[in-house]
Amino acid sequence: MVDVECGRLRDRLTLSKALSLAELDSLTTLLRYSACLVKEPRSSVVGITGPQGVGKSSLISAMIKELTQHGYRVAALLVDPSSPMSGGAVLGNRIRMPYLPEEAFVRSIWAENERSVPLRAAVSIELLEAAGYDYIVVETPGAGQVNTDILRISDLVVVVLMPLLGDEVQVIKAGMMEIGDLYVVNKSDIPESELMYNYVKSLVKGKPVIKVSALYRTNLGELVSTVEQLLGNRRASGDILKKRMERRRFIVEEALKEFLETQLRSSLSEVPPSILVEKPDLIPEVISSLKASLVKRLSGGPVV
Repeated sequence: MVDVECGRLRDRLTLSKALSLAELDSLTTLLRYSACLVKEPRSSVVGITGPQGVGKSSLISAMIKELTQHGYRVAALLVDPSSPMSGGAVLGNRIRMPYLPEEAFVRSIWAENERSVPLRAAVSIELLEAAGYDYIVVETPGAGQVNTDILRISDLVVVVLMPLLGDEVQVIKAGMMEIGDLYVVNKSDIPESELMYNYVKSLVKGKPVIKVSALYRTNLGELVSTVEQLLGNRRASGDILKKRMERRRFIVEEALKEFLETQLRSSLSEVPPSILVEKPDLIPEVISSLKASLVKRLSGGPVV
């Protein structure tokens, strides 16, 4: 029966329903599909990140077409941050992805504020791998010194940049030049792209840098070949398996954080807000009390 349930994930409608469940309740999804999670890596997970406006979605669209032409089954997860005020997300990345191959599977997913990879995204990757996709491309909001979760869930990280980004110091400060395995200078049809290309090469010595134009589909063959080569090297060295271990560890950590945050909010709701304002000297005592309450909840609750 389990094999039948897992086999159904290859059906797009069944997979879509499973991904919808992962968005609503990641832990329930893990319990339901735990037997479907693969033991040996089957999919190559490529993380795509970079500053806003560099053409990440357009590049992913072009990569999907190129990878599909190479005979691969390709899925893409597009992470879009939600509004800190309303909680809503536009999920409009796919607007920049017209005319995708019919066999490609593309899904938008929301993230709290500026979380680059929420738990629901990591669980969705597991489902897509169980569904048998060769490549899973994950687009995240700009990562850097604060958000580096993309490193933990990807087998390979591609950082996308473009000419005329502004202050070069800001590019360095963003931490982008430290997290990538491969750097892409998009919009190579702009004359200033050569300057940006040389600048990036000077910063990331030893790592590949490629100029492409997602709009005109130039050098995409070189990009995909480089991705295949880097992933092949990682499989040969055993690094892919280490990456898979790290992703599973990330899922466990995030699931525990989610559970603890829920418990903490429940305990905090019992504290009258006025105390925190009218009696600030009691704040340390409130914190200690909340810690004791949380420990009591955890120790006294049912073991699952």
